Amino acid sequence: MEKAILNHHASTVLAKCEETGEFLFGKYDEGYPGKNKHWIGRVKLLGGNYFCGKDKDISPRATLIREIEEEFSGKNAAEGEMSVSQTHSFASLDEIKKVREALSCIEPFQDYFAHFPALKPIEYAVQSVYRVFISKQIMNIIKENLEDNKSLINEGCLAVHTLDDIVAGNPMTQGITGLIMGHAEKKIVPHCFKDSFSFVPLGKTRENYLAYSDIFEYFNHSKK
Repeated sequence: MEKAILNHHASTVLAKCEETGEFLFGKYDEGYPGKNKHWIGRVKLLGGNYFCGKDKDISPRATLIREIEEEFSGKNAAEGEMSVSQTHSFASLDEIKKVREALSCIEPFQDYFAHFPALKPIEYAVQSVYRVFISKQIMNIIKENLEDNKSLINEGCLAVHTLDDIVAGNPMTQGITGLIMGHAEKKIVPHCFKDSFSFVPLGKTRENYLAYSDIFEYFNHSKK
């Protein structure tokens, strides 16, 4: 059978505080430069993408750790990133470090395959999802800084919501995020019909990108 060619491979983290029942999300801000402007104001899982030929990561875990270290660095975003137009008042470096270290204690959870038939050419992607359970102390650091309008990340914003908020669509989630939340928490979570794609759980997150070669190939972005 012909292998699907993946445009990219995302690595994200489902971050939850069991003590408060709250989840930590990223949130698209007004400076988001992508083509999906309807995502502005929506929440997403924290993390980022691996592009074959562009990035040097050897595994989904390495991609996620790199993204966490870059976003929770206390530095302004690079030119062209979604928050470049914002003036950040950052949390203290000590608090940013505590949150970054807490989010780095990830455990593999699930891979998902997404097929985007509305895009021309059609795109395929995998999203590797990890879980992390953060303490009430860490969640309080995050919420206190949000209340003081201080940023812990350099791209977009952070948001804290309960599962009930997400199930109620307040706020709405971005793209595949709602489907991942629903699958992980065994709830029906609304998602935007503009984000037309198929969604298939693939099983446990694999140890490295080579381990996906039995069913996928990666588009080489160095040749673009």
